[in-house]
Amino acid sequence: MIPPRTASAQEGSASASDAPGPEESLESRARRALVDWLTKEHPAPGQPVPVREFARRLGMSRTPVRSAVGRLYERGLLAYDATAGFTVAIPSLSSLYELFELRLMLESHSLRLFAERTDRETPAQLRELVDEAQELAGPSLKDPERYIEFRENDSRFHRALVELGGLPMLLEMHADLHLSIHVTRTGMEAPITASRLNTAVAEHRAIVDALESGDRLAARDLLEAHILRVRDQTIAFLARPRM
Repeated sequence: MIPPRTASAQEGSASASDAPGPEESLESRARRALVDWLTKEHPAPGQPVPVREFARRLGMSRTPVRSAVGRLYERGLLAYDATAGFTVAIPSLSSLYELFELRLMLESHSLRLFAERTDRETPAQLRELVDEAQELAGPSLKDPERYIEFRENDSRFHRALVELGGLPMLLEMHADLHLSIHVTRTGMEAPITASRLNTAVAEHRAIVDALESGDRLAARDLLEAHILRVRDQTIAFLARPRM
């Protein structure tokens, strides 16, 4: 059974391309619902996709739901088993490593482009996002809903960095990549600790400090170090033997 989505689970679940339009197709609606399920409701890797329940909840036949499932399967977000049918993909260390490498390339290149644009100032939004993350860090340790807000803040921060590059196609690629990383890590994330959250906030703050001081190349180095640390932390956790 699919649990009802909370209000926070319906916001910011994917990219701008997933926002409903006036003539949205049934398949697009089904895809958005599946993405929400993957990113907000944390199904375990290997868990079957309840196609029939999705169709019932969305008030449509199973055909558009199956089409949407097929699209996500093509992207590697879902897997197929002859017995269980479509399931949430079980992450591999090699695929996760490659996704983080692509993220590193996109975000680092965006800051390099921004460094070349001396006529543009660092937007105040970045500082505001860091301050917001600092406020969310403590409550996130006890309240899962606040942790969702913290994680969405992290997504907005990194999206804002890519926006500095000024290339819409790069931003669209980053949105798709972010979704893939998020889904790949779903249900396999390292435990939430004060050290983990505070480290992320401190690293984001250091990036903004460097940008606002005018040292954009230093900001790029700090961003790369941050992404590599998160990558290595994630892979180390996933590589641990399961009890």
